[in-house]
Parts: sequence; C-alpha cells; structure tokens
Amino acid sequence: MLVRFTIEGGCIQVNEQAREDMFEQYLAMLRRFDPAAEGRARSSIQNYLAGHTEFTAARIACTGNGDEWYDEFETLYSALEGEFTDPETAHEEAGKFLGLLVWSEARNSPERWHFTKYPKLDTDLLVTNYFAMDGHICANARLRQAENARRHGDGARALDLEAAAEALRARFRRN
Repeated sequence: MLVRFTIEGGCIQVNEQAREDMFEQYLAMLRRFDPAAEGRARSSIQNYLAGHTEFTAARIACTGNGDEWYDEFETLYSALEGEFTDPETAHEEAGKFLGLLVWSEARNSPERWHFTKYPKLDTDLLVTNYFAMDGHICANARLRQAENARRHGDGARALDLEAAAEALRARFRRN
C-alpha cells in the first residue's frame, strides 16, 4: 500500500493509480504484444519488493549494464517500440510505463511504502523513490533512538531498540 506523510506527522493511504488513463493504454499495448508479459513483470516486481526496504523502478528493472533491462522488463520496451516510430520515444515511454507498473505493485502491496519524487537528471521526468515504512523508516528511527539511548548511558534500552530494528528489517531478507 502506498502512503504519504501528512503535515501533522501522520500518514494516509494513497489509493489512486498514477496516470491511470496512460497506464491502461500501455497495458493494452503490452497485452496485444505478449499477453503473458504483464504477469512476468508484475511477478518480478513483487519479488523485488519482498526482499528490499527501498527501491526505484530503475533498480528493479536495470541490469546495471548501461540502459539494459532484465528480460521480463525488456518486453515493455518491445511492445511500445511497435507503437512509436522513434526508438528514443519508445524507450522514454517504456520508462514511464515501468514506473507506472511499479507504482501499481507498490500500491497493491501489503507493505506500507512511503514515496518521494525527484526530478530525473537531463529530462523533465520524475524518479519515484519508495521506502518501506516498517523495514526502512521505522527501523532507521529505532537505530537512531538506540544511538541516543547509548549516548545517555542506557545500554539495555539501546539493545532493545536495535533488536526491534533488526526484527523489522528481517521481514525483507530472503531465506
């Protein structure tokens, strides 16, 4: 589930699919190209989310070798390549599609994901960074509390807080 912080310090659930009309158009193009591709991409995203406390769409899909994507995501580009005559436009649109697909999976995840958006360098696009509320944000807050407890001479409290942080993070480790 996607959540965002409120000005009062709480968080509220985000139920909307970002750019829903565009997302549905991309999904229709992909389904025409390869009906099984959506399931493969969604499954891969879900597996990544289950093992990480923070992510971006690029971290999920990119191999680390330039602009190369893993096979299950390359199909997104291939589907749009047939729809857009310019390969550069198809690549940019595939990146948007990937971002919307990741948003969809984070929104439907049982984990609470907080997100922030930052401008992507050299383009007018935004990059969305996602952070697990429990496994990242709350765990890091407990670690900072442990540091403070230790500085104030409360080693037992520090150990309890560190154990709590570890328990939150452990849910994201693959066996």
